[in-house]
Amino acid sequence: MAHEAPDARTFQSWEDAFQHPIPVVQKLERQLRTNADENREKLRSLVGASYRSLLDTAETIIDMEVRMEQVESKLSIVGQRCNARGVASISTNADKMDKHIQSRDAERYTFAAQLSVLRNAPLVMARLTKREGSYLVIAKVLVISRLVHKALGQRANQPPIVDQLWERLLSMRRKLLRRVDKRLASTKGETASLVESMCAYALATSSTPTDVLQHFLKVRLEKTNSELSQGGDELAKHGISALKLCIQTCLDVQTVFPRRLAEALGKLKAHPLIQDPAIRALYELNLDIHDRWVGDEARNYTPWPRHDELQRSEAERILHRWSKDAIAAFLKGIKKALHEEDRLKEVASLRQELIETWILSGARMAGVKSANVLDDLRDTMNEKLESIVRSRTDGLQSVVSELASRLATVSSSRNMSALSLWDETIKASDLSNGAQLFKSNILNTYQGRDESVISVTSAFDKWMDSVLEVKGIVKSMKEARWDDTFADDVDDESDDELGDSKQALLSDDDPKLLEEATQEALGEAMQNIGRAFSVLVSTNTKDDESLWAVQKATFILRVIREMGDRIPRLRLQDRSSPLASPFTSDILQPLHTALASSVVRPTMEAYRTSLSTSFNIRTDDHILWEGHPPLPSQPSPSAFRYLRDLNKNMAATGSDLWTSECVEVLKSKVAGEVIDVIGECLHDISAYSEDNNGSTEKQDVEETMEASTNSDTEETEVKESPSNDQELKDSRHKQLLFDLLYIQRFVGTSSEEGKLTTMLEKAEVGDVDEAAMNRLRKNAAEYAKKTYLLFALLA
Repeated sequence: MAHEAPDARTFQSWEDAFQHPIPVVQKLERQLRTNADENREKLRSLVGASYRSLLDTAETIIDMEVRMEQVESKLSIVGQRCNARGVASISTNADKMDKHIQSRDAERYTFAAQLSVLRNAPLVMARLTKREGSYLVIAKVLVISRLVHKALGQRANQPPIVDQLWERLLSMRRKLLRRVDKRLASTKGETASLVESMCAYALATSSTPTDVLQHFLKVRLEKTNSELSQGGDELAKHGISALKLCIQTCLDVQTVFPRRLAEALGKLKAHPLIQDPAIRALYELNLDIHDRWVGDEARNYTPWPRHDELQRSEAERILHRWSKDAIAAFLKGIKKALHEEDRLKEVASLRQELIETWILSGARMAGVKSANVLDDLRDTMNEKLESIVRSRTDGLQSVVSELASRLATVSSSRNMSALSLWDETIKASDLSNGAQLFKSNILNTYQGRDESVISVTSAFDKWMDSVLEVKGIVKSMKEARWDDTFADDVDDESDDELGDSKQALLSDDDPKLLEEATQEALGEAMQNIGRAFSVLVSTNTKDDESLWAVQKATFILRVIREMGDRIPRLRLQDRSSPLASPFTSDILQPLHTALASSVVRPTMEAYRTSLSTSFNIRTDDHILWEGHPPLPSQPSPSAFRYLRDLNKNMAATGSDLWTSECVEVLKSKVAGEVIDVIGECLHDISAYSEDNNGSTEKQDVEETMEASTNSDTEETEVKESPSNDQELKDSRHKQLLFDLLYIQRFVGTSSEEGKLTTMLEKAEVGDVDEAAMNRLRKNAAEYAKKTYLLFALLA
């Protein structure tokens, strides 16, 4: 806000003008000069306009001539009287006059000088701060300004500007202390700069060396905590900086306290602050003019710090206590910074660098045992590594969640057709890079890896990669050689503390603990996923008659196969035993049963219908029989069609699903049902023959009488047909037995042999003795060898 000049006519004396701020006085001066110039111009205009004034001028000239003569006469008299005694008397009188004048004007000049120094002090401090000047010089200016303000505060009529200037000084003081703390927290500067900053703090706050030491340690501890709190993506960088700061602080304290700080503080007593060359060189203060008027206290003030107040023993005691607190705070801060960290490499890198830093320099940190701190660091980092590994293994539940979400998608689709290799061949266009994409598509199609399966397996691969990252961490921990580091950079005392087992602790025990924790966590994860899959299977295969249940079983089986192929790779060492698969028979059996039932049921119904249809049809397929007596050498069309349809349905469901365990389940169901179906057919044939024995004989007589009227060719055909129902029954029995033996070659199991023998005993097939049965078995085996490639999925 601009100051308005007061009206000069209101002043009682000329001294009233200097009661205002300097800008106001300067403005008042310019106003008065302007008024004088205007009046002079007016006077000249009046002189030029008046002729009579010219006459007055002439008279004035004449008067001046007279006065000149008088002056010359007086000067001649003065010259005569200027002897040595007279000059001494005049000089004495002049000194008395000057003292009188100074005593009269001292108060006025003192106020003006003090106000000028106080007004310019903040400007000087701001300039030095901006240019990174000496903080000690700034502190000296602050002390002088404080003394000047004290003197101004003792005046009765204190101007308001004094309080405003004091607020500016307080602001600059706070800024100075922040800058000093920043330099104290830094380890990049030289020791001389550090000592100077400590002196500036002591001067600005009137602190003793003990206070300075405690403040310095407090600043360094806050800086350590600040480094750890920054963490984030550069956790290792800030963690190492924090540890190095703790170690460097101890070295700085041992270097500076108490001798070097005491010497620096003692130099402040050499002369008053206002006589300091660095202070007098500050042109804004104009001390060459104002120093005589700033007041005796400010002019003569000499700092008198208690430089010898702190003894070495006390400094060591304070440092030892701080070292323990700093290491405790550092370890606590590291744990807090690691709380949200989940990157294994970052934590492992931090462990490596922290231990290396401590080994190289930790022994220099007074007040703590190097071996104890090393153990604490190892425990902290190992605990975090194990925690990350466990959290990552727990992430396997995300695979289960992905599987559950994909199951909902699978159950909403009614499409049961398997993926076609020919579709992928038609779509193939990118054959670059050795046709890798084409080959991958072919393999995925053959294995039934649709989008849902790939999504779940991708989630499992991502989880597995995150867990196996610890493999590289363990390897790097084992390969680290600490013996050379200890031998070259650690003194004998610290080496004795750490013991001979340092290499074993860091490169053997720690990796072993991490390996054991990882293996244990993986074992728990496998158990958990096994339980989760058991729940999913029991939930989604309750109704094995449902199409959706079969789709879910197919999807789960493919996921289990993909995950089962990857589980053996979940080990930290190639020589370690692989993890046990969590997919036990309790999980796989219901899935295999559901899948087998979906294939066996329709084909078995078709086969049953085919047998019942062919039961009422007279055929002459026995003419293709071989040997003596003739026996079947190839299966009936219905039996062959049954195996073909069974294999076809299996392929339509997905060739990749039919593992040996799943095929065994299917064979068990097929073998039992085939025996039952053929046994029922044999029983029906026997019952039908007995019920129609009489009617069959009458029908044969009528057919014979009718044949006598027919042509010779027809008569021959009648003669070549079976003579009675017993022969027809036996031929059907033999063909069914051959079909059963033939089918059993593909689906038979040892558990069904007894059931087959029992059925054969009840069949009571004529002319089928042990030799004939052996021939049937041999014929079935030979025909099976000829056709087994047609039913590859049953092999």
